[in-house]
Amino acid sequence: MWDDLPKRTSSSNKILMTIILVLVLGAFGYVGYLLYKNANNSSSKTASLSTPEENTKISGSPNISPSLNVSPSVSIALSPSPSANMQIPAGETLVLSSNADTNGDGKEEILVVTKISEGKYHAYVLSADGQILFDNKELTQKPIRIATQTYDPSKESFLSWMMVFTEQSGNLAFIHWNGTKYEIPQENSGI
Repeated sequence: MWDDLPKRTSSSNKILMTIILVLVLGAFGYVGYLLYKNANNSSSKTASLSTPEENTKISGSPNISPSLNVSPSVSIALSPSPSANMQIPAGETLVLSSNADTNGDGKEEILVVTKISEGKYHAYVLSADGQILFDNKELTQKPIRIATQTYDPSKESFLSWMMVFTEQSGNLAFIHWNGTKYEIPQENSGI
C-alpha cells in the first residue's frame, strides 16, 4: 500500500544534513589548526631550550627567621658557565655549583660542591681570581640544590649560600660571610 507513494527527501532533512556536515568539517578543521599551532609552539620551545643562559639567577624576596624555617621564595642560583675554572680536585666529581657576590666585594664568588667518596662531599668557595676562601671536606649529605639568601637579615646584608639537603624539612646548611671569613654557622641542622 505505501509502495505506491513517491519517495522524496524533505527539504528540512537536506538542510539538517548540510548543517551537520558543515559542523563536522569545522570541528576537524579546528582540531587540525590546534595540532598545527601546537607543533609550531613545541618546535620553537625546543629551539629556545637548546640555548639556555647558564648564568641566570632567579630572584625573589628571601626571608629567613633564626629558627631556620625557610621561606619558599628564595632565589635559586644556577651553576656558573662550564668555562669557569672551578678547580675540581683530581678524583672528585662535580655535584653542584653556584656563583654570587656573597662578601660584598662586587665580584662573584663560586661555591663548588663535589663528591669525594661514598658518603663524603667537599664544599669550597673560590674568589673571582681563583683563591680558595673556604674549604670543608666533611659534608656527609649531598645537597639537592643551592639557593642564595641573607642568613640573618637583622644582623647582615651579605648573601649566603643555602645548601638544601631535603626539601621543606629544615635539613640545610648555610655557608656565609661573617665579615672576615666564610663559615658554616654552628646552629645549622644539616651538618
